[in-house]
Amino acid sequence: MKLKLILSTLMLAGIQFISAQATTTETINSTATDTIKNSVVPVAGTTVADKQALKEETKQLKAKMREEKRAFKEAEKLEKEKKDFEKEQKAFTKQQDRILSGEKSVNKIKTKISREEKNLVKQKEKFEKKKSRGKLTSTEIEKENIKISKQQIKINDLNDDLIKAEDKLSKARN
Repeated sequence: MKLKLILSTLMLAGIQFISAQATTTETINSTATDTIKNSVVPVAGTTVADKQALKEETKQLKAKMREEKRAFKEAEKLEKEKKDFEKEQKAFTKQQDRILSGEKSVNKIKTKISREEKNLVKQKEKFEKKKSRGKLTSTEIEKENIKISKQQIKINDLNDDLIKAEDKLSKARN
């Protein structure tokens, strides 16, 4: 029984929340026009000149309301344009940052590749010198060959990373 009571109150509160009216500019404008109409009520004993003056006053009030509405719309339009411009500016700077970071990573990978290639050349030269002197045993030769192969694999992996980084950079530029 308590559960039914709780569920029914929650459902009732939800329905009231959904059907509640939100204050909009239409309500404000309609109340403003209602006040204009109510404020300009001609009295039976007024003269033609007074009626003319009241008509002019209502025309002026309506014109003023139209101008205010137009100014409000213009301000909203300018605000929206400003937000759009700021959004585009932010997206542009973000893209520039991505491009810069991509260029940095490409340069970093290129320097790593050149460093590893220099080390590989030095390692091969040392190996060839030791091999030509005959100071290496067959197991040492195999170990050196394994080291050289690992170095070449590392260079190939860096080249793959370079290709990926360059693709990422080209996508960032587009």
